[in-house]
Amino acid sequence: MEYIERIMEAVAFIEQRLDQKTNVDDIANHVGYSKFHFQRLFHQVTSHTVGQYMTARKLTEAAQTLRRKNYRIIDVSNLYGFESHETFTRAFKSRFGVLPNEWRGAGRIPPNLLMKELRTEYLDHIQQLEAEAVEQIHLDEKVVRGYLPQSSSIAHIHDCWNQLFKQCRNKRADKFGIVQYADNMELDVTYTYLAASTAENLEVTDEQQQFVIPKGNYMVFEHLGCVEKLPLTYRYIYGTWFMQNRLELNGVFDFEYYGDRFNGVNQADNVIQIFVPISG
Repeated sequence: MEYIERIMEAVAFIEQRLDQKTNVDDIANHVGYSKFHFQRLFHQVTSHTVGQYMTARKLTEAAQTLRRKNYRIIDVSNLYGFESHETFTRAFKSRFGVLPNEWRGAGRIPPNLLMKELRTEYLDHIQQLEAEAVEQIHLDEKVVRGYLPQSSSIAHIHDCWNQLFKQCRNKRADKFGIVQYADNMELDVTYTYLAASTAENLEVTDEQQQFVIPKGNYMVFEHLGCVEKLPLTYRYIYGTWFMQNRLELNGVFDFEYYGDRFNGVNQADNVIQIFVPISG
């Protein structure tokens, strides 16, 4: 699709100039569109305005520079083209929830708020997600049991799903992938994963772990396609959707729901629901 190629040209142009002051006119001229046309196209394809994307990328690079290099905060602010130390500090706090000096002093930033450079695969993926409804629902408490991998590696997670299937009385019963995030994450995502189902569907064993999905309000998103692309949907949920809607997260977990619209790990027609707890 030509418009995706043009957006990727624009992204490359922005990435080469993160340490410079770049305006929309420069980017639009580079890809051969009018400013008005380009702004609308960029927003429709990426779910970000040009300004939002440039600021988020500059802040992400600034956060990584602050943690990894012994630069003064004002020097980092100047390096990424912010008008002043105060402007940089306000923008940093607005996106990450902490001040630059707090982050440098062993603070924590949810890794999903770090804006990665946009890639074609991600843009193609979110074109599907944008067409899907996002809904808020209230859940009652639910107790599930399952298997905890030795690590968060894909191989170990697959092993736990295989264990779960062996213990299931009904292979088509509802299943859950519980993701519990560490509360001390920095630049990398740290989490544990529980492949689970309800106790009445399982042959209960001592090796299984129990998790209580708490009563409360949840935003529900739909992932379309194979399991391998789940990280792209999570990136959209936390890096784009929640940044635009500003709802308060409630808890350090979320979960995947594998119901009757899940047809297999590699199936393109899968629908996997992702539940994210929110306050209120």
